[in-house]
Amino acid sequence: MSRKAKGFGFSVIGIVLFALSFFVLLPVDGMYLASLVIMFGGVVLVGIGGAMAKGIDKSLDTSVGECYFCKGTGKIPGVKGPETCPRCGGTGKARSDD
Repeated sequence: MSRKAKGFGFSVIGIVLFALSFFVLLPVDGMYLASLVIMFGGVVLVGIGGAMAKGIDKSLDTSVGECYFCKGTGKIPGVKGPETCPRCGGTGKARSDD
């Protein structure tokens, strides 16, 4: 099963959990807290599933190339001496959108 299909499945399961919890459990006395926890789980599943289906979760990996702005050192020359590179945040590694 592909990541897109799994992501879509997670999203559908999250929507069903949220809807059932909202319309079935929430009106029942004594089930308020359980309903809120299940709704939270449903929303998390929708978010994770959407990220997997769109392929956004793959872009969260850090790249291993060096930053072109600081040449991999993490520092750039500044007015009062070396400063942290604004492009890589001082890590020296290239961003995924570079």
